[in-house]
Parts: sequence; structure tokens; C-alpha cells
Amino acid sequence: MRRFPFLASRYALVLLLGVNFALLGISIYLGLKSANQMKEIVKEDFNQQQLVLAKYTAGLLEQDINFLKRELNTLNFSPSIQYLEPLSWANRMRATLASVREDGVVEILRITADGNRAFQMDSRGVDQITTGSFKDAPFLSWAGQPEHKGQVLVMPVSIDIPHYVGRLITVMAVPTYEMSVDETHPHPSGAFSGVLVFYIDSHALAKKFTQGIQSGKTGYAWIMDSKGIFLSHPERDFIGKNAFTVRKERMPAISFDAINQIQREKMLAGKEGSGAYISGWHRGMAGEIQKLMAYAPVQLEDQNLVQENKPAISWSVAVVAPASEVEGVIHTLYTRQFYLQVIIGLVVLSGTIVMLNFRYEQQFSSSLEAEVNRQKEKLQKSEARYQGLVENAADLIYTVDGDGRILSINRYAANLFATARSSVKPETVGGVIQGTPQEFMGRTLNDIFNQKSADFHMEWLREVKETGKVRSKRHPVSIGDQEFWFSTSIVGIKDEHGEPFAYEIISRNITGRKAIEDRMINMEKLASIGTLAAGVAHEINNPMTVILGFTEHLLEQTESLPEIHETLQVIEDEGLRCKKIVENILTFARIPQVSETSADLTGLLEKTLAVVKNTLLTKKIRLETNLAPNLPWVKGDPAELQQVFINLVNNAADAMAGGGVLKVVTALSPDGKRVAIEFNDTGSGIPREAQAKIFDPFFTTKETGKGTGLGLSMSYGIITKFGGNIIFTSYPADEYPEKHGTTFTVYLPIISGPEAEEDGLEPAAPDQTAVFL
Repeated sequence: MRRFPFLASRYALVLLLGVNFALLGISIYLGLKSANQMKEIVKEDFNQQQLVLAKYTAGLLEQDINFLKRELNTLNFSPSIQYLEPLSWANRMRATLASVREDGVVEILRITADGNRAFQMDSRGVDQITTGSFKDAPFLSWAGQPEHKGQVLVMPVSIDIPHYVGRLITVMAVPTYEMSVDETHPHPSGAFSGVLVFYIDSHALAKKFTQGIQSGKTGYAWIMDSKGIFLSHPERDFIGKNAFTVRKERMPAISFDAINQIQREKMLAGKEGSGAYISGWHRGMAGEIQKLMAYAPVQLEDQNLVQENKPAISWSVAVVAPASEVEGVIHTLYTRQFYLQVIIGLVVLSGTIVMLNFRYEQQFSSSLEAEVNRQKEKLQKSEARYQGLVENAADLIYTVDGDGRILSINRYAANLFATARSSVKPETVGGVIQGTPQEFMGRTLNDIFNQKSADFHMEWLREVKETGKVRSKRHPVSIGDQEFWFSTSIVGIKDEHGEPFAYEIISRNITGRKAIEDRMINMEKLASIGTLAAGVAHEINNPMTVILGFTEHLLEQTESLPEIHETLQVIEDEGLRCKKIVENILTFARIPQVSETSADLTGLLEKTLAVVKNTLLTKKIRLETNLAPNLPWVKGDPAELQQVFINLVNNAADAMAGGGVLKVVTALSPDGKRVAIEFNDTGSGIPREAQAKIFDPFFTTKETGKGTGLGLSMSYGIITKFGGNIIFTSYPADEYPEKHGTTFTVYLPIISGPEAEEDGLEPAAPDQTAVFL
């Protein structure tokens, strides 16, 4: 010190203190600045992870909506729907509804071109036909415009859909033209015949994709539509409310300008991105809470079909989490840094500035590095959780560069590729081929697919690069010796200059679903064949009945001419053989009917009597009818009621072996609650001793081999099942030779009250011209 006396002076100490204080201030400033920078970096990284989750969720939702469009088009191609075939339209709608019910579809409607009739199938499997309620429907007028042929209309969410008032319903519609060819319609007219509509519960569809999402520890996801209405949100009272007003109504003291601006300028405009805003609550906590969010659009309409000067209808998926979850990590680091710097300052003041400062700075740096490493590990774990969503997804998710070389791939895709390609040699676990993602890293699409499929994907990548748009397609793929059907979306991953440097490919294996669709088409063909067979059988049956009738007549006239009589007997035997073949054909062609709950009695009777009219004529029975007009619909399944009526007519015909008169009369009861159908014959009547047993199973008055004794028993069970009744009055011929005959009266309750409203019917007032029997 003697050589440098200045170092021992008070001025040197003051100078050293000043320098150290300056260094201490600079270190605090730099520490604060670095802490803020690290906070922003961590927030941005967290938001980017949320954006990946939002885009992935939006992509899955878009795929589901595209699936609904394909199902709607597939149903629209069916001849049963295009021509509204009475025996098959309900079955065809029911099969489609079963496959789309989990995606929120609550009802399918097929509306005629004039809007006067609608064929409906709801989520309960109940089908009905309504009249005169869809003439002013906007989707009907849209479908009627020729330029919309082949397009799918997706309308904005509405809460005013009839029968679903208050529910968030999205309408998806497609024009229907008579285009399909089958045996019944070999030359389709190609004319516009109406519109086919899906009613979709938007809340159920949105909830399906958001209820399992969690960002960080307490973050969540929500979805809003193109009008700013919440379709899905953890706060139940927010669902169906306007996103721009409902927050302010709950917490008027907080400004929500930031989130409203993001919603208005970004989300409603169909853009993706991230940001931050101030909220008033989170998971039971109240007050000003800063949240981080990321959002991605869900396009509902085909971009090629969006009209100019008309914004595309889209939803927006948002993933949000409190910023405090991220800031808490940085706060711990900043607090330690501050305390260390205070300690360093105190040591400087105690006189051991140089050495202690050096030592504590080393400790600070070491502690800072250790803390940074710990936080880095936490961030890596968080990233691993998000990556787990991709790895555990039941879809093929992989990224490739511009040359089609694989950069990353999830386990599901690796397993499928390994199973399908014989050139890959994965390890086998438990008898199941398991491929690892590492085996496919660096391989090209040509190594995975055959040449045609690889070229298809490469052309698709060039299209995405040139247009910059996300493309989704449904296409066949060949992998090794196996054929698959994929539903695929390709998204370009862009660099800081906005140029795509890689492409994310998300494919869903729909091979099984495609096979089901193909089987459905084959079933439609088989149904058409059955219909043709039934028509041919009926056409043969009519002349065969005439032939057998005349043969029987000639047999009676030629009993004295043995040779002619024997020839006629051969003709009758062969005719009966033909009739048996026709009956077998009809049995094959008969389609089982699904039980319904209401029937148009007048129309059903007219059809039934038209079927048996020729048979009655051959038996010399005159048919007289008096059907009351404007009868209301009754409870009952049309097919089962027809079975009852045919059974009663056949019994009456059997009772009039030598001919007679059959009268069929209908009327409405005076109280307007029941309809009566009377079958009156002039036959031999029912013996008095048998009248108490005619409804017993297996009891019959017919000769052995001509009756089973089940007809009246089954008829009684059918009528009573629907709340009706059967009574009869009979006058045996041996007791009443002048007025012999039998009258069966069937009583059926009419559709009224809530049931009539559900079926689209109105209770009919009693007909003043009808007389109750």
C-alpha cells in the first residue's frame, strides 16, 4: 500500500463505494430488464403452445363438420330420399341419423320443392310427415336457385328454429334433384325436388371438442360463432349469450375493451393469433385477472363457394389461461435476484467490497443458472404435455418438408405405416406390429406410399404452398399391399417471412366408415331389387287369380266329361304351383315395417280395399263403402292396422262362400275422441256356441287346414295395444235365415293434444255429416 498510498486514502474508499454503488444499480437495472424479457419470452412461448392446441382443436372440429357435409350429400344421393319412396325414406334417414347423432345432429328433414310437405326424422328415431310449414324457409329459397346445385349451405346459429326454440341450432342444407337411377326410376328427370336439411345442436358439437381441453393447470377453451355468441364455455350461463356484452353484465366495473377488440378484429374476421386481456374472474376467483389466449378459426363454408362481398361463416376456438401461471415462474427468479443484490450492497457497505462482491456475484450467477435450468425443465414438461395430445391422438399426424421428407411423426401413424408396409421391419410386441417414430424420420413419402399416392400428396403440398390455404380432402391411399381411405388436412408451417418451410399432415383412417357407406349403397340396390320383384309378383298374381277362377268354373261345368275335366285339373294344379311361387317372391320382397304411432285411416282403408277388391270379385262378393270425409288421424301403426283390416275382410269373404255383400263404413264418435270402422257381411254368421271364443288363440270355425285360429287373436292384440277395441254382432243363418250375417266394429282413438302437435297434426272437429255406429 505504501507504493500506492491513494488506495489507502478516504477518497479511494469513497470512489470504490461510488463505483460499486453504480455497478450495483446497473446490475439491478439489468436484472429487472432481463426478468421482464424472460417474462415476455415465456409468455410468448406459452401462447404459441396454446395456439397449437387451438389450431389442432379447430382442425378436428372442421373435419367433423366436413364429415357432416359428406353424410348429408351421401344421404341426398339416395333414391329413397330423392323420390321420397314410402317404404324406405324413413329407414334411410334413421340409418344416417344413427351415424351423425354423436356429432350434434338432432333432426333430418326432407322438404318438397313447394314447401308444403316435410319428411322428418328426429334424434329419438321418430319419423313423421308435416304439411304447409316450410314455404318461407330461407334454405328452401336458396336451394331452389340453379346455381346452388351441388352446394352445401351452412347457416348461422339460430335460437328460433321451430320445435327447438332456445337451443343453439345450425342448419346445414343441400338442394335435392331427381338424379339417381334405380329400377323404379330408370330415367330420372333431373328436376329440382326440394331440399335436405340437418338440424345440428351447435352447443353439443362445440362441447364435444372443448370439454376435455386444459391449458396449463387451470386454463380452458371456449368457442364462439360468427355473431359473437358463445357456443361452448366453462361458465354455463355464458352459453348462448353475446360475448361482447355478457362479461360487462357480470362485472360492470372492469373494462373488457382488449378482449372485445380481439374478438371483433381477429376472431370474427376468421383469423388466428394470440394475445392478452383483462378478465374479471377465473375458476371461482374474482377481480382483475390478466389472461393469455390463442385463437384459431373454424371454417364452416367451402372457400371456393363463398360469394364476393360476403364474409365466410366461421366459428372461432379460443384457448385461455391466467398469466399468473407463467409469471409465477419468473417471480421466484426475480425475488431471489433482488435479495442477492441487496446482500451484495450490504457487504459493499461493510468494507469488503471487492472480494465479497466477486464471491456473491458468482453465487448469483450460479443460482440464476440453476433457476433458469429448473424453469427450462418445467417448460419442457409443459411442452411434453402438449406433445402428448399429438402422440396419443387416434389420427395420423406427421410433418414433412417441401421434398416430402418426414420431419416428425406420431406413434399412431408409425404403427399404421409399419403394419401396412412389408419393407419396414418394426419390432413385434404381443403379436402386434409396433413401429417407432424414429424408424420413419428422414424417410420420404415415396418410401411410405406407392407411387400414385405419393405423387398425389406431393401435388397437394405444391397446391398448399401456392395458395397458402388449408385443404381437406377424402381420398384413397395405397400403403404396401393394403388399400385405405383417409380424410386428410394439410397445413403449411410458415417461417418469420411468411413462407412455408414444412407441412403438417393430419389424416383420419375412415376405411371402416367408407365400407359402411358402400354397404349402404348396396342395401339401396337390394331394396330396389326387392321392390321390382314385388311388382313383378303382383303383376303375375292378378292374371293367375283370373286363370284359377275360370278353371274352377270350368271344372264345375265338365264333371261329366272326364278327359276335359282331367286336363282342367292339371291346369289348376300347375296354376296353384305358380301362385305358390308368386307368394314366395312376395315373402322375399316384403320389407319389415318399423312401428309408427299414427295413421291416416281413410287413405289406409282405400289402399287396403283396392288390394282385395279383385279377390272379392272372383268370389262373387260385392264391395260397398261409405267412408266419412275429413276423418282425423288415429293412433296405430299403418302396417299393423292394414293386417287387421285384411284379416277381417278375408274372414268375411270366407263366411260368404256363395257370394254376398261386404259393406265397409267409417264414422266419428259424437264426442270426437274415437273413430269407428264397421265391416258388415251377409255370410252364414258365427254359431252362438262359438261366439265367446272367437278371440281366443288357435280357436277357429273353419275346416281343418283352412285356418290357424290366430287372425282375430292377433287383430285384437294390435287394436288394444293402441288403446282401441273390437266388438262384433253376429246372426247365425240357422237362427236368423232372413238377416243372417256378421258385423265387426273396430274403435280407434284419434290423435289429439300434445301428441298431435308433435306429429304436426291438428285435432279434427267432429264431422257433422258422419253418423256414429
